[in-house]
Order: sequence, then structure tokens, then C-alpha cells
Amino acid sequence: MKYKIDSSGEVVYETSKNIEDISVEQNNLDVKERKRKLQQINLFAKQVVDRMIKDMVPPTPENYLIYFEKYLEEKSPAQKDAIKKILDLEKQSDANKEYMARMDSYLKENFDNTKKILDDINSLYSHVNKIKNYIKKKGIELSKNPTKSNILTFENKISSALTSLEKQQEEVKEDYINISKLMKKFNKESIFDKKYEVYNKKYFMDILKSELENMQNFTYKSTMIAFSIKKEILKDVKLKSDRDIIIKTVSNMVLGRLRRSDILAHYEDGIFLLILKHTDFEQAKKAVESIKNFVSFSNFIIDGKQIQAKIDTNIVELDPRLSIDEIIGSAIEGLLND
Repeated sequence: MKYKIDSSGEVVYETSKNIEDISVEQNNLDVKERKRKLQQINLFAKQVVDRMIKDMVPPTPENYLIYFEKYLEEKSPAQKDAIKKILDLEKQSDANKEYMARMDSYLKENFDNTKKILDDINSLYSHVNKIKNYIKKKGIELSKNPTKSNILTFENKISSALTSLEKQQEEVKEDYINISKLMKKFNKESIFDKKYEVYNKKYFMDILKSELENMQNFTYKSTMIAFSIKKEILKDVKLKSDRDIIIKTVSNMVLGRLRRSDILAHYEDGIFLLILKHTDFEQAKKAVESIKNFVSFSNFIIDGKQIQAKIDTNIVELDPRLSIDEIIGSAIEGLLND
């Protein structure tokens, strides 16, 4: 290997190979590494199934997961680390468990704060009623006997009651602030679009990023579908609330036709994005036709007029070489220009 000094004074090596040759060699190395990883996980998966058959355990998904984790612990540290590196590429299940645990914690804390604020309000209401009754009673007494001593006693009682009310008012305010903070955290970390009851944009972007990383390491195909209700259909619906009902109903109809591994999310402005994992373009086309046909059977009666639901769609193959923005941009652009 020969060395030389470049224009910036750095020591670099010369090579007789051109950039294209180096790029091809690197790509071949990447392919070999991916094949090696795939063979490794394939062999282990077969061993897990063989162990289940030997133990006469039905190979259901839940049992398989248990045996996978159990059998992995019996492997040598080197084998265990190699397989865990592959598993690190698919952390979505663990992420979902962590998310559910956080949401459960938020809900419990919010429940406790809500119960406390309700107790405080109940106490405040009771206190106000007592003050009102006292004022009414003492008002009658003072009108009959307005002595200086009676007036002073009345003022002291009212002052003490107001101090107590102010304290309870501060407690209610503090509870309200705590609930408000928790709700902000809840909304920030939520993975669902509460309006249309599918996944939200933020969660979809995280899943898409993870899927592109997996595709880069294991060279399989996945696709994305962008869809929305046809513009001419929604244009004839006057009320926004009616349009929202149509959009929500159709999106939930699509959701009901999907596999558990498929991810459907509301992106924005009534546009939905759908990831079909391990699905090539031709398979995605068949899925789209099935979804379109299913949706077309739904009818809505709006202002006495029957409306048949139809959707526009656009399919793009996921490409790990492209950025997330490029992939989503291409999907939506194709949808809007359809």
C-alpha cells in the first residue's frame, strides 16, 4: 500500500482501484454480512421449534416467544450476544410495553388527582353552604339586635370562614395544575389519534424509521399506502362533523381489514398512511383493491341524500436509501395528483 501527503497535510494511502470498484466490494461485503445474520437467526429459530416439538408444546406465537427467550438463555455468551444484536433491530414490542406502563402510571396518577380535586370541591361546596346559612341566620339576628359586639363577632366569623375558603381554593388550584401537567404529558406521549381512533403521525414516523432500518439489514420488501376519501364525495357534505364521521368510519373499516403487523395512522388533513410489512408492490396492489371494494359497500345518509364512500390511493415501495421525508412526500404527492 502506498502513502502520500494530501493538500491539507494529511497522510492518505493510494490505491489502484477506482471508487466504483470499492463501492461494489463494500456492497458485496454488506450482502455477505446480511446473509450471515439471516443464517444465524434461521438456525436458532429452527432449534427453538425442534425443542418445542420435543417437549410436545404447541407452536403458538405466545409459546414460541416463551421458548425463544428461554432457549436463548442456554446459549453461549457469544451466540447470545450475536442474536440479541439482531433482536435489537426489532424493539417495537418492548417499546409498546414501556409505553403502556407509562400511560398506566399517568392514568393512575391522574385518577388520584381527579379524586382529590373532587373531594376538595365537595368540601368547598359544603363550606360555602354553611357560610351562606350562617350569613342568613346572623343577618336576621343583627337586624333585630345590631349591637357592636354582635357585629364584631359576625365579622370575625366571616373572616375566619373566608381564610378557610381561600386555603381550599389554593388546594383545588394545585390539583388542577397537576392534572393539567399530566394531561400534557399524556398527549405528548400518546400514540393514538383520538379523533379518528388510529395511530398518530408521531408514532407512525417512529415505526417507519424502525422498518427502514430492519429492511436495510435483512433486505426484504415492505410498502406504504397513502389514502383519503375522494374529494368530490366530501365536497358534497356541508357540515364538518358529518365529514369527520365519514372519514372516521372509513378509516376504521380499513383498520378492520388489516393484519396485526400492519400500521395505520392519520397523517394530516384526512390523509392516512398505511405500512404493509413484508409486502411487495404487487401484493400491496391486491390489498388496495380488496380495501377499495370493501369500502365501496358502505353508504351514508347525509341530509336525506345517500353517499357511497370511495377512496383515492397511492402505493410506494419503502426504500431504505431514501429519507423518511422523501418516502412520505412521494406517497402523498402521488395521492394528491391522482
